[in-house]
Amino acid sequence: MKQKIVMILLLLGFAIGGAAQNALPDTLLFVFKLHGQTRKYEMTFTPKNDALVLNWRILRNLKWQKGSYALTPQAVEKGTVLSFLMPEDGRHVTLPEHETAYILSQQAYRSLKAQQRFDYNHTEYILLDSDERVADFALLHVRDTLEGGEMWILDNPALPLVWSMQNNPLEINWRVEINK
Repeated sequence: MKQKIVMILLLLGFAIGGAAQNALPDTLLFVFKLHGQTRKYEMTFTPKNDALVLNWRILRNLKWQKGSYALTPQAVEKGTVLSFLMPEDGRHVTLPEHETAYILSQQAYRSLKAQQRFDYNHTEYILLDSDERVADFALLHVRDTLEGGEMWILDNPALPLVWSMQNNPLEINWRVEINK
C-alpha cells in the first residue's frame, strides 16, 4: 500500500513539474533595442483588483534601478494606446485610463481574436499568423497597416502581453526572453 501511495505521489510530482515548465515565470526579461543600444529589464506583472501593476528593474552601474507602472481597470479593459514612457529610477507611474504598457487591453484582445484585427495607437493591426509558440501559448503575429510595425502577442486572455515588437516606427523594439 505504501509503495502505491509513493508511486502516485511521484507521478503527481512529475505531472505538476511538467506543467510548471510550460507556465510563464513570474519575472520576464525584456530585451530592448534602440539606436544600436541594448537594455535588459526584468519585469513582473501583478494583478491588483481589476488593475495591473508592472514592476520593472534594471542593473545599471552596479546598482538596481527600479520603478513601476500601474494600469487602471479602465485601461486593462478598454485601453487604446500603448505607452512608450521611458522608465526612470524610483518613479511609480499610474498610466492614464486609455493607456496600457506592454499588454493589449481586453477589448483589443477580443477584437483580435474575433475579427483578426484591432486598433491601437490610432493604427489598425491585422493578424498574419500564429505559428510561433511560447510555453503553452501561441504568439499572435500582427502587422500595422500603415508603416509595417509588427508585434507578437501572447495568446493569453489573462495577460495578452506584447511579447515582441519589431519595425516599430518609433524604433523602440523588444523581445521577451525566458531565463532557464
